[in-house]
Amino acid sequence: MKFSQKLPLTNGTLNGSSHKQGKHNDDASYTSLHTHRRSSGLSNQPLLKHLHNGTSDLPSKIQVQADTSTQRQRPLNGRLKPVDNQTQKDNKLNQFENTFPVNRQGTSILTTPSSWEKRLHVNGQGTLVLTKNTRTPFLLSVEDGKGHYRIFVKIEKDQVSFIKCIGDKDEVLSSVRKKASGIEDGKISYWFSYDRDNLVLKFGKGYLMEETTILVHAFLKGTKPQEGKKIRENLHPYFNAEDKNLLIPPFSFPGGGLRVKEELVEFEKDPFITNISPLVMDSSKVNLFYLDEGNYISSASLPVACRELYENIKGCCLNYSQDVTGVFLSDAIRYSIETKGCILNTRLDEKASGFGKRDIKGTYLRITLGQCLDKSPGATYVLEIWPTGHYSPVHNHGNANAIIKVLFGSIHFMIYNKHVCATDSKPLKEFDAMKGDITWVDRNWYQTHKLINKSNDFCATIQCYNYDPEDKTHWPYFDYISNNENMAEFMPNSDFGFREMHENIVMEYKGRSVKLG
Repeated sequence: MKFSQKLPLTNGTLNGSSHKQGKHNDDASYTSLHTHRRSSGLSNQPLLKHLHNGTSDLPSKIQVQADTSTQRQRPLNGRLKPVDNQTQKDNKLNQFENTFPVNRQGTSILTTPSSWEKRLHVNGQGTLVLTKNTRTPFLLSVEDGKGHYRIFVKIEKDQVSFIKCIGDKDEVLSSVRKKASGIEDGKISYWFSYDRDNLVLKFGKGYLMEETTILVHAFLKGTKPQEGKKIRENLHPYFNAEDKNLLIPPFSFPGGGLRVKEELVEFEKDPFITNISPLVMDSSKVNLFYLDEGNYISSASLPVACRELYENIKGCCLNYSQDVTGVFLSDAIRYSIETKGCILNTRLDEKASGFGKRDIKGTYLRITLGQCLDKSPGATYVLEIWPTGHYSPVHNHGNANAIIKVLFGSIHFMIYNKHVCATDSKPLKEFDAMKGDITWVDRNWYQTHKLINKSNDFCATIQCYNYDPEDKTHWPYFDYISNNENMAEFMPNSDFGFREMHENIVMEYKGRSVKLG
């Protein structure tokens, strides 16, 4: 079977713009595509008829047959190379870094096609994320090799539907009609999860989370075991362990929202089941109760890039023995923050306009540790100091990975969806992290957030970052929403180096008795 997406053409023209991409690694199920503006002169009436009139004569595949004698061919982008038919037929995994998309006859399509196919890494299941800017209804479809058995999600303005087809007969499985449920303006990530074993379909927008899920259809919901067995047998042509492919048209458009550089199309090998906890527990401390409750992610289960950071900072603390300097670092930090003329207090005042209009509460301090090795946006390790009531803007981390440990006090996390574009946007979820707690971030999980210190004392966290091994962009900025409601890019900087800050605030703290006298 095939997992396909079809988009109607507008006035016989495909309009696309080049899209700056991040990682491109087929083993990680990522496909990067650069598209170019061109005219196809092709009709799309069958698909338009299905999308707009609700008829069931959806073609098994929309094929683009451009007249190469009069049409310009799609330019090569360096990663995609045309191959002969035999090579394409032999390439059963359809590796897109080596080939152009092909039609069902195995013919290489060198012009911009309306759809292309790619085999899933796990037979019969997975998740597709399609990021695009469009106002035109489109389909994401799972099909067999002949296009006879199909399950697709139909995305329209303010409406989304799951539809099951046999040949030219279709049945609406589930549908939701409400504002912003379907197509939205701007660059939006639409995702479709196809769960073979649990017989569950899910659709959502933004990050893959329970909070971003818009439509769910569970075929076995409310059924008895014997009924479920019969349902599974009837659905075997749609849900089985045979190969399925994804067909996606490579259209790319600019859009709004926080401007993370990412793929136009992304394939995940697993379906989306449930949220992963933002809190990390060291695997050596996990017991049967923790495994059953699922309130933590085990450190060994972290993404590889996060696991490296976790191991490096899990033992860090803010206060060491007083024998080292004669004072606790937390006392020296608190004094420098609260005392006018001290270096931390002065620096906070200087940064009050750093994220838009002047707002002293919208500041925090970034104390870098070690050198910037170009493995992350800015320095890899950063001690961040949050005075009482201070907060960050809503921001993402440029698709970088992160580990955050609370060294002192507590911090409140507000998690947002990918396309957030206003400071007053409602968060998807919120939670508090206390001293000793460790949280994590990757390109899909908890990437966009706001931190605020709601406690009556300062908070200190160590934040550490690195790029994913498959990331070929290494985006150097954190994208954020300023308090002027503008989208902006923040190049991670340093207020002080750690040793510089440490020496100065310890000196300030030790000299406070002289000032008081």
